[in-house]
Amino acid sequence: MKKLITLFFGTALLFSTSAFSDVMVGVKVGNGDLEGTSKAYTAGSNAYASSTGSKDSQFGAIFAEVSLMDTGLSVGVEYVPLDADISLDGKGSSTSANVEDYTTAYLLYMHEVSDANIYAKLGYSQADIGAIKNAAGTTVNSQSNDLEGLMVGAGFQTDELFDNGVVGRFEITYTDIDDVTATTTSHGSSSVKKTADGELVTITFGLSKSF
Repeated sequence: MKKLITLFFGTALLFSTSAFSDVMVGVKVGNGDLEGTSKAYTAGSNAYASSTGSKDSQFGAIFAEVSLMDTGLSVGVEYVPLDADISLDGKGSSTSANVEDYTTAYLLYMHEVSDANIYAKLGYSQADIGAIKNAAGTTVNSQSNDLEGLMVGAGFQTDELFDNGVVGRFEITYTDIDDVTATTTSHGSSSVKKTADGELVTITFGLSKSF
């Protein structure tokens, strides 16, 4: 993801020198609902069924976009300057992992319908997963280091709200989070692979300005 961010800002610098493109920067706030599903596994003589849990929380993000001439397309990157401790099995902080640097690189297409501006987004999201805090009697042998997945979204952009070029956006996104795994000791077994995936839905309102 850091390579994608470097590529984006390199592209932004290139296009910002052109009279045919704009650079837009903005902030957004809203609510995210994360649903995670752990897959069934066996540890020793114990079998554990698949289970699903969800958590919602408010969050904020900053973003920047570069329009690609007069095509209606923009290349963008969004960054959440917050981190979170996510519990892996509902037992609280004793078995949690810290997730930070949640970043999404995306392509946006804006289209004017009557007096409205609607848009669609397609991108890829990634965050860093810190070391898992293991419970007493359990050793984490290996784990996934990244949380990542494909993002799709749609939104509505207002006309200029003030005389300084600021516009508003209302947006909904869905991210299909790929499998994350951890291999641990458990119930006498020296190597038990535990896998889970997730879905993230966000609803946000943002303000942005073109330069």
